[in-house]
Amino acid sequence: MRPRRARAARQITLLFVGGLIVSAVLLGCIAYVAGRGAIAEQIDARIETEMGSLRHLKKYSGTAALLKAIEKSEERGGGGFDYILMDPAGRRLFGEPGDPALAAGWHDILLDDDRGQQVPVRALTAEVDGLRLTVATNMSPAAALLRTTAILFAVALLVLIALAVGCGLLFERALRSRLDLMNRTAVAIIAGRLESRIELSGHGDELDQLATTFNSMFSRIEALIGNLRQVSSDVAHELRTPITHLQNRLEQALEQLPPGSIGYETVDAAIDDSERILSLFSALLRISEVEAGTVRRYFRPFDFSQQATMIVDSYGAVAEDRGCRLLSTIAPDIVLEGDPELLSQAMTNLIENAINHNPAGTNVTVAVDRYDDEIVLTVTDDGAGIGAADREAALRRFVRLGGSRSQSRHGLGLPLVQAIARLHQGEIELADARPGLRAIVRLRCSHAGAAPVRH
Repeated sequence: MRPRRARAARQITLLFVGGLIVSAVLLGCIAYVAGRGAIAEQIDARIETEMGSLRHLKKYSGTAALLKAIEKSEERGGGGFDYILMDPAGRRLFGEPGDPALAAGWHDILLDDDRGQQVPVRALTAEVDGLRLTVATNMSPAAALLRTTAILFAVALLVLIALAVGCGLLFERALRSRLDLMNRTAVAIIAGRLESRIELSGHGDELDQLATTFNSMFSRIEALIGNLRQVSSDVAHELRTPITHLQNRLEQALEQLPPGSIGYETVDAAIDDSERILSLFSALLRISEVEAGTVRRYFRPFDFSQQATMIVDSYGAVAEDRGCRLLSTIAPDIVLEGDPELLSQAMTNLIENAINHNPAGTNVTVAVDRYDDEIVLTVTDDGAGIGAADREAALRRFVRLGGSRSQSRHGLGLPLVQAIARLHQGEIELADARPGLRAIVRLRCSHAGAAPVRH
């Protein structure tokens, strides 16, 4: 089974970092807009206050007092204001010659400063007892403040992005480490190591609580499966001895009967039945042993190509006796770490199924090859095949399909192959060969020989 790239932790991290950055940008934009609006309102309020003061002075003290106040304000630096005053005839009473005559209301214009450079100003023009007065203030300081604020915000945003990315990577690493630990434990349990448990971090957080729950579940599963295997093993062991004794007595009785008699045929049939029962118990015990994972101590690197070639050669004559043709395509020098006896048993079961369950004239092809990190064993026939609806059932214990499937068998051949494949972190798949059946066994390989990697 090919491992899939872990993406959930990275997606969570990207969502976290992206959400933090987007939130910071939105808050910064809102703050910038709000600050700019507040500065504009403050400037407008100052202009309106100055306009109100001058209007009051004109009303109660006359035009001369108004001009004198404007001149004194200009001499003191103007308090940040510039003034334009015109009489009803449009003559300029105060202001620079190049200053425009503005209509009543608010204006954003450019005026020349003392150095002759144009600067942006905010101006308010109003009628003051027949005169037209304009009060303006330089917007350059406010614009400079806004630019500085934007630069500081950009720098802060870059720092925030760097911190967010760093924290996100640390978060992803911690989360992925915890999830990988859970995943490795689950994979170990699937492979038959039911004693495996998730190691706790000791922080007592939600992931530790989840790991504790999983560990309790794993312990319960281990106990249930252990009890079931023990019962199956005990039953098989307990029945094997009396059935063996029964078979021995039947064989002794058979020797006392004349060949061809009714009693002889009956006892001979009973001996055959006892042999099938013993074969059934042996297969059950073998499957239980494989599923328990106790045979892992026999794992070692071996030449799988050579083993497969030997098995195919040994079954060539068997296939000919059945009227079938056994072919092979085996890549050389494929080294696999596993149990040679079990993998030979799996290949033997698949070849026997293809030969025994198909009519004469069937071609059976055995192929072994390596693809990336997988070793693939394929046994293909062009016989009757198995319908798509029955392929899953064929991998269950004691299932014997009709038609070409022999009813004298116990239906444990393919389940044993499946148990052996899972023990080697692999899987078996039954597919349509069009015509016939293709049994595909994929095995994870930690050692590979000189065979070229195919893609």
